[in-house]
Amino acid sequence: MSETQKVSVKIEEVKPKVLYHASANRNLEVLEPRAETVRDQNEGPVVFASPDKAGVTKFIVPAKDSWTRMGSFGDVHFHVISDRKRYEEADKGGTIYHLSPNTFELHTEYGGGKDQWTSMVAVEPIDREDYESGFQAQLDNGVQVFFVDKETFGRIDKSDDHGNAILRTLESENKVRNINPKEIPPLTR
Repeated sequence: MSETQKVSVKIEEVKPKVLYHASANRNLEVLEPRAETVRDQNEGPVVFASPDKAGVTKFIVPAKDSWTRMGSFGDVHFHVISDRKRYEEADKGGTIYHLSPNTFELHTEYGGGKDQWTSMVAVEPIDREDYESGFQAQLDNGVQVFFVDKETFGRIDKSDDHGNAILRTLESENKVRNINPKEIPPLTR
């Protein structure tokens, strides 16, 4: 094979043994497909789930993009909150539902990479973890939580690196409380 020939490799995703879905609603017997949060209008109603339990804990507390940002750098999840009082008032706890992956598929064309699996049919949980506080669930599962003022939030929001350089200078609540503190890794280019 010459150096100019292209080699095509198909990478097949292996379904995880379990997927997770977090909700402020602790009484779900069945998770129904919904279209409230859509990645793409063509996708339709789905149940979202992820093999990354830490990642889903960020969704226990209902929050809006106008005052929170969440994501991950490498394997370190973060949640930036600019209105602590509003967040604490919204935090009523919730549940992480464990789901069988049988009806879930990975559609990377809609974004979300390897961590956003979807089912177009209703799903019954196979197990559950209840939390009295979504904030505590994040700390316990290693999500680095940052409460910041509005000015810092604005700088993070406008930054070219999704706030990476700024977050690396801040102290997470995890570090303050010594609960699963992790350093935000620098971006590699």
